[in-house]
Amino acid sequence: MKRFMGAMATALLMVAATGVPALAAAPTVTPVGTTVLTTNGRTALTYTGYMNGESFQQDGIVTFGGRQYAAFWDQSGYVNISRRQLPSGAWANLRLTDYQTTSTDSHNVISIGIAPSDGTIHLAFDTHSSALRYRKSIAGLATSGTWAASSFGAVQTSLTSTSMAVVTYPQFFAHPDGTLQMAIRTGVSGTGDEVLYEYRAGAWTYLGEFIDGTTYNNNAYLFGIEYDNTDPAVPLLHVTWTVRETSDASTNHDLYYAYSKDKGRTWRNNAGTVVATTGSTPLAANAAGLKVWSIAQNRGLINQESQVVDAAGIVHVLASHLPAAAPSNTNFTAAREAAVLVHYWRDKASKAWHQTYTPFLERSSRGDIAVDAKDNLYVASGDSSTKKLHIETASKASGWTDWTIRYTSGAVYYSDPLIDHPRLKSQGVMSIFTPRYGGSQIDVQDWQVTG
Repeated sequence: MKRFMGAMATALLMVAATGVPALAAAPTVTPVGTTVLTTNGRTALTYTGYMNGESFQQDGIVTFGGRQYAAFWDQSGYVNISRRQLPSGAWANLRLTDYQTTSTDSHNVISIGIAPSDGTIHLAFDTHSSALRYRKSIAGLATSGTWAASSFGAVQTSLTSTSMAVVTYPQFFAHPDGTLQMAIRTGVSGTGDEVLYEYRAGAWTYLGEFIDGTTYNNNAYLFGIEYDNTDPAVPLLHVTWTVRETSDASTNHDLYYAYSKDKGRTWRNNAGTVVATTGSTPLAANAAGLKVWSIAQNRGLINQESQVVDAAGIVHVLASHLPAAAPSNTNFTAAREAAVLVHYWRDKASKAWHQTYTPFLERSSRGDIAVDAKDNLYVASGDSSTKKLHIETASKASGWTDWTIRYTSGAVYYSDPLIDHPRLKSQGVMSIFTPRYGGSQIDVQDWQVTG
């Protein structure tokens, strides 16, 4: 009894001193099942990844209206999009054979966007410092339309009259009112800008440049861009990024943050001051209050890892770079071999940023961070050296300090795993899109989460 009371007293003292419950436990995951999306995925390997399964493939797997969607390239170079009725329906695949890629570049991924306003499905694909390739479905395909290749329109190389001749990394995201938007880079690695488009009433509008890199001979790489819905009257759009000074990834540096109250028209720094206007005076790395955490060059910092915003409006960023005690290394590949996963998060009330080093090695792969309905965190991460997939979790109750590995696969997976974020939030099931080593087979693992 004395031992129990002593432990309780210690726990209470820890809560009083830190505000963090001492007995918090990281969430667990229980396997539900694994389905095979394809055994005919594209096998070309570049930049330590495949054309299927890259962190900047946003989204590669996503749930909408009770169905789950996933996109992949097949070995012949055709875009495929599959969907299934949740929780356990079979995958129904569409193979779009009117466009065939010749690329073997793993940057040329397929990203899915779904417009809640009209149920259209949007695909952006096969673009790395080249012309956009884009197509959209008929209205209502995501709600009640016939699942057929004929439901998708022709391939386009622009969204509006604005040229899209040199673009990379399309990222779709939806406003809570149903408006679909897309961010995409113009220019090239080391000298590029981020621009913003908006889809309403069946058509795209160009909003303009919102991050300027070419003026400063650098470019931004987004960790993520997405809305919170803590105030339905004024949803906030959050964006985080790192900056690269040249085409050499060793020159990646620092964590930057901005948010918008008006769908990306104007931008505020961490303190809440308006510092930029899309289309006229965009964000720039040297603007006051945008850099929220210093990470030097030559630290093995990978670009475009992952961001998520929880129900309380707290922004979480998953990055990976060398541990604080490790010496800097100008050899990016060598630096990545010692890189660890690092969790950064912004307290919405105080606007203070926090950093937690995890003990998890990642090497050349990138992880994906996601949140459940209770604001617990989940990471799916790979390891290009061991070919193993890991699931790590942390509880909100601990202040996200109790990071724990909950699953490690056999040595069969490669490239970047992707989490279906909407399904985890709405159904408490984590679906992970994960290519097997070799690229032919792509699995979708389903895990029930308990926080």
